[in-house]
Amino acid sequence: MPTVFVIEDEKKKMNRSKILTILFISSFSAFSASSEESYMAPLAKESLLLDVVKSNQHIITVGERGHVLVSKDGENWQQQEVPTLSTLTAVTALENQLWAVGHDAVILHQQAQGKPWEVQMFAPELEKPLLDVAFLDINEGIAVGAYGTFVRTVNGGESWDTEVHQGFLHPDDIEYLEELRLEDEEFYQSELVSILPHLNKILLVDDILYIAGEAGLLAMSQDKGITWQRMDVDYYGSFFDIQKLSNGDIIAVGLRGNIFKLSANENEWMAIQSGITSSLNMVIPLTNSKFIAMGNSGNVVCVNDEQVVNAHFDDGKAINAGVLHKDKILLATAKGIKSVSYSDDLSVCEGMNKEL
Repeated sequence: MPTVFVIEDEKKKMNRSKILTILFISSFSAFSASSEESYMAPLAKESLLLDVVKSNQHIITVGERGHVLVSKDGENWQQQEVPTLSTLTAVTALENQLWAVGHDAVILHQQAQGKPWEVQMFAPELEKPLLDVAFLDINEGIAVGAYGTFVRTVNGGESWDTEVHQGFLHPDDIEYLEELRLEDEEFYQSELVSILPHLNKILLVDDILYIAGEAGLLAMSQDKGITWQRMDVDYYGSFFDIQKLSNGDIIAVGLRGNIFKLSANENEWMAIQSGITSSLNMVIPLTNSKFIAMGNSGNVVCVNDEQVVNAHFDDGKAINAGVLHKDKILLATAKGIKSVSYSDDLSVCEGMNKEL
């Protein structure tokens, strides 16, 4: 049995429910490895891509069959060899280092551009894909995924420890679990793990961590993810992305075109009518209150304060992630890398609509 640590959040100690944050710790060491290796695919640039980020000097995108592509200019892409065929769902860059996560609970690491990728974790027996990863510094990072999967490293990925956080649950579920715990501790632990929501996105901004997930989950942590405070939002569907705008507003997007905004000077999440019913997968913050949300069926939603404008890619392919690069927005889509022109001198959607 894994070691169990129980940590009580002092702020919640005053609450009637006295919610506990529970952490179960198990370890995955760096010697776990995949026996498969990616193969160089001539059409990798046109394959399913799920994330794209910028490092100090490069742009990196990842996707199906372990595809990793790198570019200096956003136009010419080179595939890199990686030691897995597992689909890669997310990638993050810090200084010159890269970490990518994906299916089979795989975590890959590249020490510097041009260095070989190495497997830090590979656990297909869990049957829980990892969906996102963020690093607080060069040593401490967190990867999250399906069914509440949450793993942390404090040594740059040499080992990863699993944590189970009760704080991600809806208050009704917590109340049910606390009653169950009084009757049967072992069944309580099993039930806790089984009802945790998918954790789709983790974001670090100004030393605050945010998570977006299944069942209306939006949560924040101010202590490096040791304890989590679930934010109250009037929505019970899945959220796929959460981002902070330069004006301090926080934006979350998810199923059926749902967009919610938490203004910097308010405590209540407000819905923004997107004008679409297909899922939104990601948000690109622009300047001040401007942002672009993109998602399934090639849909694009451009928001500037109260102004909402829709656009649409003719091919109808899902848009999974995006990043600003000079005068373009680079997109990771179900049909590979795309780019559209963008200029902040124009309205949010006007520059894009010239190419859509």
